[in-house]
Amino acid sequence: MNELDVLKQYWKQEENFPRVDQNAIRKMLYKSSSSIVKWIFLISVIEFIAGIALGVYYLFFDTRTPENHPLAIDILNYVGDTVSYLVIIYFIYQFFHCYRKIKNTSDTKTLLSDILQARRNVHRYIKFNVYMIVYSFAVIGISKTIEENLFDKGTGEIIMQVTLLVVVLFLTAWLFIALLKLYFRVIYIRLVKKLDRNYEELIRLEQGDDTHSKKEY
Repeated sequence: MNELDVLKQYWKQEENFPRVDQNAIRKMLYKSSSSIVKWIFLISVIEFIAGIALGVYYLFFDTRTPENHPLAIDILNYVGDTVSYLVIIYFIYQFFHCYRKIKNTSDTKTLLSDILQARRNVHRYIKFNVYMIVYSFAVIGISKTIEENLFDKGTGEIIMQVTLLVVVLFLTAWLFIALLKLYFRVIYIRLVKKLDRNYEELIRLEQGDDTHSKKEY
């Protein structure tokens, strides 16, 4: 159990806990929240760098011939990559911006607002990555349809191959999305839950201050 947990536990047990200790808890919650958002920012940067490295690898080691790259697929891949990089850069900036605000704030209400904003950004970031997986598999489906010239074949063969392609892509996409959600649950959602606990503690501290002020009045 760390120092913050010890202080919070003792503070909850003692009704007449000194105000200086409540302020100490508040400062530690500020520091803890800043550290959590910093880790969210750093992990997103690492993911972005890994994505770029993977893209460079495929750029230089893709052995497929130009004939296997329909123009429509190249355009869709280019659009997807461009949108993906731009949106991820936007989220990285948002994570860094939240981190700087939380690190430099000394006002509890501002911190509470920043925590909520960081939480929303994480969930939007997760949803965007899921959407990009769906988009990628849709492009793969179109690519396979073009490369195999499915619509130049007989009706029965078209139905059979299209159905098989859809089933395979759906199951594979479902697996990828499940693994992605598991990854985000282990990394990001775990951090967000810590932020939520800090948020709830700060709310209780604020409510305690309001009650104390009313008693004095």
